[in-house]
Amino acid sequence: MKIAISQKRLYMNNPQKNFDLLKADVNKAIGKADLIIFSELSLSSTLIGDRIVNDTLLNTLSKLQKQVIKLSQDIPIVWGNLHQMQGEAFNALFYAKEGQLESYGFEDEPFEFTLNNQTFTVSHDPMVTPYLNLVLGMHPYEHEKISETYPNTLKVGSDGLSNNGHEVYQLDNFGYLNYKNKTQIFYDDFIIIDTQNINTTPVPKPTLLDHLIKGIQYFDEENLAYKPTWLVGVSGGLDSALSVTLLTLALGKARVHGVSMPGPFTREITLKNAQHLFKALDISHETIDIKPMVDATVSAMNHGDITGLAYENIQARLRGHTLMTLASLKNGIVSNNGNKIEAALGYATLHGDAIGGLSLLADLTKLEVGQLAKEINQKKEIIPNNLIPNINPDKIEWEFAPSAELSEGQFDPMKWGYHDLLIPYLMENSVESFLEKVIDTTLFKTPLGQYLKGYQLSPEVFIQDLEWVVRSLNLAVYKRIQTPPVLKVSRIGFGVEPQVPLMYSDKYQLLKDKILKKDILH
Repeated sequence: MKIAISQKRLYMNNPQKNFDLLKADVNKAIGKADLIIFSELSLSSTLIGDRIVNDTLLNTLSKLQKQVIKLSQDIPIVWGNLHQMQGEAFNALFYAKEGQLESYGFEDEPFEFTLNNQTFTVSHDPMVTPYLNLVLGMHPYEHEKISETYPNTLKVGSDGLSNNGHEVYQLDNFGYLNYKNKTQIFYDDFIIIDTQNINTTPVPKPTLLDHLIKGIQYFDEENLAYKPTWLVGVSGGLDSALSVTLLTLALGKARVHGVSMPGPFTREITLKNAQHLFKALDISHETIDIKPMVDATVSAMNHGDITGLAYENIQARLRGHTLMTLASLKNGIVSNNGNKIEAALGYATLHGDAIGGLSLLADLTKLEVGQLAKEINQKKEIIPNNLIPNINPDKIEWEFAPSAELSEGQFDPMKWGYHDLLIPYLMENSVESFLEKVIDTTLFKTPLGQYLKGYQLSPEVFIQDLEWVVRSLNLAVYKRIQTPPVLKVSRIGFGVEPQVPLMYSDKYQLLKDKILKKDILH
């Protein structure tokens, strides 16, 4: 049997557009396939909150549903949509043939149908069935995820963006047919497969870089119809270098404007790196010296000599002020360049470098930022090589160590490599479980343990550092929930987050004492 698979791009809250794309794929399949299958919620895409799921949407989906059923006059169709029953809307799957609705089922109620002497089971998730299981999926893309295939299964993925206001993630367009001990994998938006002639040729999997570029494109298209200029504060550091490069790759150089904002402690190498980027990407740019604004602010405050963190924050906020002023002048939007580790530890200034319309890197650790920069530079040095870390199994080496350059000789306080892996661990596991793995030494068989060992910390410094990380994670929640939406690419990341602290149990002190009494880190 020949089956057409549509993993078409879906648009949130735009049912008519989704129907038009569905209809176009139906027309492509007529005369070439025996059946066409779409993803779940193929008319609405993901649905979030009462503001979207209202009578207007439900009535529109009901009318379009009837039109999909009419389309089945020329080819049988399997698809997903909302179904209203007794005043409630349910995520349902449907099968129509010859202009009639034949069968439907819900998330916990799969259904079966027979076509051309072949019986199918239709469900939202893979299940054991004597028939060919059609799985209509709609899941977020996760770059660490190992995609599994299940026997006797045809899975349809989906494409598009889901945006709940705090986190923005792409839908996973991984699809496959596993049938008669053969597997065909596909990422196509439209493909016709033959169950009697399964193509087992390996296909390249879209990379993390591919998904980031697509995520930026989708966000820009769906939320910024006026096509603004994206303004990037290009500090000359690695994060802003990756941000401005991603935006240029995604939207083209005409849509991106770089801004260098040297301050009292900006180094010459930083300025050179920024200029290198502007030239390599061939984007418009300008330099605005913030030192006069810093001096004027200190003078206007009439609080004498301002030093320390207050002075650093003045600089960061004036950079944010400068970018937002330019955004008003250029009808633009500002990118947020902070990475996941900075977000976790609160290493950002509210109304300063924490501003922006979208947090491009806030679900990427510094290690991942470095790896992406290296990938981008494979053919040509776009991101200055002196910014890209040398990543070893037990240590990270920098030619130009990360710095906010807000005070003399300042460098970021993170233990790169170790903190990059520790923070994601603590986001889904307890502090106590981490200490138990240190004590029984199983941690040192993992990359996290190797980086910890590479720092050669004394027990006292190890505990001090761990408690600093936990304290910083707790204190930074109020910052994270005020920063721009996060472009998510992992299962565990910041976005929707309760404003509550991590907690220690009574067991923590016992585990801590064990570590302090015995040097097990070397």
